[in-house]
Amino acid sequence: MRQFSLFISILSHPIFILIYSFLIYFKMDNFYNQMLFIAAPNVYWLLLSFLLMMGVLFPLLTIYIMHKNNIISSYSIPNQKERIPVLFFVIIYYAMTYYIFRHWNETLLNVLNPYVSFLFGGLVLLAGLLFITFWWKISLHSSSIAGLCGGIMAEILVINDLNNIYQIMLLNTLLLISVGLVSFTRLYLKAHNFSQVLCGVVFGFSLMFTVVYFQLKI
Repeated sequence: MRQFSLFISILSHPIFILIYSFLIYFKMDNFYNQMLFIAAPNVYWLLLSFLLMMGVLFPLLTIYIMHKNNIISSYSIPNQKERIPVLFFVIIYYAMTYYIFRHWNETLLNVLNPYVSFLFGGLVLLAGLLFITFWWKISLHSSSIAGLCGGIMAEILVINDLNNIYQIMLLNTLLLISVGLVSFTRLYLKAHNFSQVLCGVVFGFSLMFTVVYFQLKI
């Protein structure tokens, strides 16, 4: 069970959530995606490559450099205070990603609107987690996976013209199961206590759902 829990924790690492959100969103059969792929049929791989670079490669490289320079003691970053500089740099990468996507959205006649709101929600979530981490060790895994769940569910409500209802029901079910599974593994591994995991789930889900549902962005 421990090996399984470690595997789930790695798979659900907050760094990978951005990629999961992209893959899920652009697999949805909706008006926005249909218009996007008509207007720019090759844009999918450009967007995905950019996200992999800014949202995965750069943060992993930063963590590696910090570990080599003894700024963090472990790649899993169990120490609360050590998470602060990592979150700070991730926010910088995420902010750059958001503003570039926002520019591309304007170029593409706003067909990326729902996903841009999702990115903005992620940026706000990261800022909130950084603020909390100064005083308390909230679960970043639980916040991130719950944020993905809340954001995607809000996207579904906002788009409101999805063509495959069974796909959406399956997606919602899998997202809710993933929140429970990740929360369980963090408790099983004793990476967090119950209150840290629960607050992470509530904070991540409610913030992302609110931002995406009301299509907030700057």
